Amino acid sequence: MRTLVAFDLDGTLLDECSELPAAHERAVRDLLHRGVLVAIVTGRALPTARWVHERLRLTTPMGCFNGGWVGYPGRSEAPLAQRTLSASDVREIIATAKAWDGALCAYRTADDWIMDREIEHTRAWRSFYQMPIPVLPEAFADWQGTSCKMMFVASEAAMPAILATMRIAFAGRFVVAQSQPDRVEIMPMGITKAWGLAHLAAHLGVPRERVWAVGDNDNDREMIAWAGHGCVMGQAGDHLHAVARHRLPGIQARGIAALELLMKTQGF
Repeated sequence: MRTLVAFDLDGTLLDECSELPAAHERAVRDLLHRGVLVAIVTGRALPTARWVHERLRLTTPMGCFNGGWVGYPGRSEAPLAQRTLSASDVREIIATAKAWDGALCAYRTADDWIMDREIEHTRAWRSFYQMPIPVLPEAFADWQGTSCKMMFVASEAAMPAILATMRIAFAGRFVVAQSQPDRVEIMPMGITKAWGLAHLAAHLGVPRERVWAVGDNDNDREMIAWAGHGCVMGQAGDHLHAVARHRLPGIQARGIAALELLMKTQGF
């Protein structure tokens, strides 16, 4: 019976410089050589995650936008699964975000990323993510169409209050998760990485008990809890350790390199 390992990107497979450590690349190739299926489930937009899929020569579908889009990168067919925010949803999120000093991001298609303004936290993003990110305030002023997700970026100091307020304001309507210390992401209700991973595993014919999921941040919580073998990176907070079955070394210690041995001790 096949086994699937699903990796988050930032802070899990990729380091703080958005680079794939050689030790992690070797670890993934070793898993593939053993016949283990490997997939990426990330909060990132498709264009900023596709290069990892290609570099590792993966043949599985990929989950982007915190699981809200599941499909094969580089193929022209429709995604295997997708849920988006409606135009009215996006307008409500835009109106709410105006209360804080920050930048709002939207994703009109799986390959699209736009911002309403430039701030200090976003100035290096085009180089960091290797993607043009247009600043289009007029699109946000008169929003039309759907968005794969919304993301609000602000100072780390302000983020706890922003996160708490958004969770109250959007309770029962949207999923609100912190993906990195300076950003909060808003998805359609019911959309988490667990939703995307469940669709991905079903498509590949892998039962839940044979799914491993590895992550390090708040937006990984649901998929870590859902997987038969949820793994947390060592640098993650206590709230993730509480739902994980296994703990790996942190990103600085190249924690993914320890995964294969762990899987062998568990009979995989």
